[in-house]
Amino acid sequence: MKKLQRMAGILLPLFSLSRQEADAGIGDLHALKEWIDWAASSKIGFIQLLPVNALGRSDVPSPYSAISSVALEPLYLALDDVPGMPEQPPYPLDLPAQLQPASHELVDYNRVRSYKSHALRQAWSHFRQESGYQLQREELQQWVIAEGSWLDDFSCFQVASNMYGSNDWWTWPNLPPDAIRHYCNQNETAREHKHYQQWLQWLCYKQWKSLRAHADAQGVKLMGDIPIGVSVASADVYFQREQFDMSWSGGAPPEGNFAEDPFTGKWGQNWGIPLYRWDHMKHDNFGWWSRRIRKTAEIFEMYRIDHILGFYRIYAFPWMPDRNEEFLPLSEDDAAARCEGRRPSFQSRPDWTEEDRKHNLMQGDDLLRRIMSISQGMIVIGEDLGCVPAYVRPNLSQLRIAGFKIPHWEIDSKNQIAPGYSYNPCSFATYATHDFPPISADWDTWYELTERGRKAASEGTLSHEEIFERRRVGKDCGRILNWLGDYASILPEQQVQAWGEPIKTALFSALNASNAAYSCMMWTELFDHPVRLNSPGTEGGSNWRPRIPFSAATAASMPQSAWLREIIEQSHRG
Repeated sequence: MKKLQRMAGILLPLFSLSRQEADAGIGDLHALKEWIDWAASSKIGFIQLLPVNALGRSDVPSPYSAISSVALEPLYLALDDVPGMPEQPPYPLDLPAQLQPASHELVDYNRVRSYKSHALRQAWSHFRQESGYQLQREELQQWVIAEGSWLDDFSCFQVASNMYGSNDWWTWPNLPPDAIRHYCNQNETAREHKHYQQWLQWLCYKQWKSLRAHADAQGVKLMGDIPIGVSVASADVYFQREQFDMSWSGGAPPEGNFAEDPFTGKWGQNWGIPLYRWDHMKHDNFGWWSRRIRKTAEIFEMYRIDHILGFYRIYAFPWMPDRNEEFLPLSEDDAAARCEGRRPSFQSRPDWTEEDRKHNLMQGDDLLRRIMSISQGMIVIGEDLGCVPAYVRPNLSQLRIAGFKIPHWEIDSKNQIAPGYSYNPCSFATYATHDFPPISADWDTWYELTERGRKAASEGTLSHEEIFERRRVGKDCGRILNWLGDYASILPEQQVQAWGEPIKTALFSALNASNAAYSCMMWTELFDHPVRLNSPGTEGGSNWRPRIPFSAATAASMPQSAWLREIIEQSHRG
């Protein structure tokens, strides 16, 4: 069996990236190229990205609720690499000032969308009319033919979404999908918009292909992300409804980790994704998944499967997220009464009996073996966090899919933190994901609560019950600090202190020294920027919006980059 290459990586969501020169308010592929060069100089082996598929039209679209399993998001295009784009920067000069993307801290998706759409429409007009682009127009036509049905469906879906003002196809006139296809081919305005959408996807393909070649030349792997599902408001679901079960809404059970959101704390996470009809997908040998993996492989050398537990069984709700408030105050019995007796539960079967667990294991093993057969030569990471059945991780290891190792979640039977040397080499070690605060923020919270509990008795205004509760919480938080301190070989007398350079160095040195083949940190952790990329169970706000407030060129001269390079070199990673 081939030995796994030990690599260190960094999570750099594309929307977060900034360019050396002025960008359009969101990270683009030119910015990513600059950050690839930075990664190579810092000895970083891979850059982890979040999903880059086409986004919906909301004010703050989630990359995990894409409107296509294949189409790419044009907002990430580098405008200065688009044929037909006017040469004067910034693009375009005649856009009203109030629509210019302005923020360097948070992405303003509406402004970015207006700005880039205006610029791309200008370029499209030049591209389709000027004689100098004839050869590229012929290349585009050949590419459209080669891509086939997915591209035709997606471009028609975008035409209809524009015409009806929403991706929510169930709000459109009740027409069969073939009627939409016919209209897009026969109506002159619709046909032009369809060709525009195909051109955008061609641009995405070309820029990503060029970027992949640059990353390969620099020795930096790009790590993609495949969500477990697609949005119900997607081209896939609209045109291939037979593949999906829309009577259930996929999600995750309540775990108590997101108590700040009442619904998530009580009921769990309701993602609003339809379930797969695995029996129907089997009829064409899982062609939908095969295409999804093959298109991923065109861009990425490694990828993460989000919520890989969903291949074994997935928690599902008998209502969509827009009804969550209605169900929040209800009991389980009252909720079931409104859903014809159905309750949130694992589908297609639970894990209650040995027979259930056997069937779920067989299903997950079969589906993932098919995916791995298509993924030959790629590194596959499985996000196996949450309520994990005992049979999952041994199966992932057998399939050579690297599961996650979050140190303070790896507690053994003796209620002690598992040492890094005990990790399975086929693992992905990290302190946090995009759904959690950076470890620096968590550490300071635990430290403050530990100190608060220690000093509770000295606050004369507190009742005995309040003192007891503060001490209880402080003791629990202190235990986490001690766990991590032991993991990082921090002396006992130095484990309970505020976050700083010594703690940061000890923790990430230990993480990279672990036996896991892959280690990763978020940009927020590296650059001491304690913001959260996403808060599960919430929408809008700062979710999916934080930006790195400097370019890759600036980052190269920052002490954090030199610090990371030293950490990586000491752990013999690359």
